[in-house]
Amino acid sequence: MRKPLAAAITATLAAVTLTGAALGGDTLDRAQGRDRTLAFDVQFSGFFLLDFGPDGVREVTSITDPDLSPSRGDQIVFEDTLLRGGREVGAGGGTCTVTAVVPADPPLALACQVSYQLPGGQITAQGRASNAPVKTLAVVGGTGRYVGASGELVLTELGNAENTGRLVITLGRR
Repeated sequence: MRKPLAAAITATLAAVTLTGAALGGDTLDRAQGRDRTLAFDVQFSGFFLLDFGPDGVREVTSITDPDLSPSRGDQIVFEDTLLRGGREVGAGGGTCTVTAVVPADPPLALACQVSYQLPGGQITAQGRASNAPVKTLAVVGGTGRYVGASGELVLTELGNAENTGRLVITLGRR
């Protein structure tokens, strides 16, 4: 695999570990008919990919694996930590399926489903993403205080050695 592709995959798969962390509080009150924004710092989990190849399925736990060669159908699996002020306030986990490997930058197209356990309930999101550092998904539902949730989730990979990111969830009024 070419080095630029490996670097792009590393950035995407680390961040697609789609998760957030610091409950940044509601910036707007939904009860007043306005949008509500939640912000989190994200501590991404370690790399984990199910590589579906012609010889069967194999587990890949290192982005530096010399045999890493993503293909359509491969599954990225993650369980990340959500933080606020450095303190754990929730978790998020899910999967992203590689839907295409294309000769472009970014080279991976993904379909992702993720659920976040937050204080007071859960939020679920899904959508198409890539291995670009910013990923936007649709909020499709929730439980507890987030029942009927809809809106947008934006995950930004910071690309740092600490393997962290930022998650912003904007919940719209219905």
